[in-house]
Amino acid sequence: MEEHIIQEEGFPFRAIRVQKLYRKFNPANLLFPFRLASSLLESKKIIKNFKPDAIICTGGFVSGPVGLASIMMKLPLYLHESNSYPGLTTKFLAPHSRITFTVYDKTANYLKKARIKKVGVPLAEKKEKATLSSLTEIGLNPEKKVILVTGGSQGSQAINSAVAEALPKILERDWQLIWQTGKRDYEEYAKKFSPLTGVYLFDFSPLLSSFYHFATLAITRAGAITLAELEENAIPAILIPLPTAAENHQFYNAQEQEKKGVAILLPQTELNSQNLLKAMDKILNNYDFYKNNLESLPPNTAKQDIIQAILKDLGKE
Repeated sequence: MEEHIIQEEGFPFRAIRVQKLYRKFNPANLLFPFRLASSLLESKKIIKNFKPDAIICTGGFVSGPVGLASIMMKLPLYLHESNSYPGLTTKFLAPHSRITFTVYDKTANYLKKARIKKVGVPLAEKKEKATLSSLTEIGLNPEKKVILVTGGSQGSQAINSAVAEALPKILERDWQLIWQTGKRDYEEYAKKFSPLTGVYLFDFSPLLSSFYHFATLAITRAGAITLAELEENAIPAILIPLPTAAENHQFYNAQEQEKKGVAILLPQTELNSQNLLKAMDKILNNYDFYKNNLESLPPNTAKQDIIQAILKDLGKE
């Protein structure tokens, strides 16, 4: 996905072969030292050819060899950690970075030796190839509430199942659904529910960014970019963290959003139609509270703040 997006924007893309380090025993860990050495050499070669003034990494395990190479080559290193709880790569690299940019205050507690600057999650400028000007274009009523359901790029079977079970009650309440099922579940749910009034299903759509503009409430995972998009569009949410996310970081993200009063955390272990409907009712019955909290958040200037901070640090402002 990253390769496609980067090349579409006109930037050169170079891939390295990286081995993830698993916290629990995994036979793949036996390959880790060899893959690390190989990816480190690849990273140093790419960096040498590119001749950058500095390097910025975003914390995933693929950043490890690149960040380590920058340290060995004595290049300025910057990090951006978008999750509340930082991963192993960030914890290792942060003490060696010039600045580690974060989103949550809590993150600094885990990075005691790093120079921290809280900035938020940078969002790309929208360059939508397709837009939605009215809900009528997808067969929905502009006068009714819209619940946006997404489960990440692949969709979520757990979320889909709970929403499907709750659907009769959702429609009884005169709510509508824009529902991203993901490719895996699309055919099954499309056969059952596409004919229903008030339901728009899709596996993936270039209109996804447009759907945020019409959503009253979202039911979704708790990845950092998703949370930033929800805040940008002032959409209250029911957050169902992906339980297999590295170091359970989505749970901690959702926990922080709930503390802000902009979302409800619903663990997947407690996800069923009854609890989902309770959470939906809670938000919609207290909608002004959630909406006001979202609209009271400071504007997202993360992109400009990161650029300015790096240029100033490099003396290139």
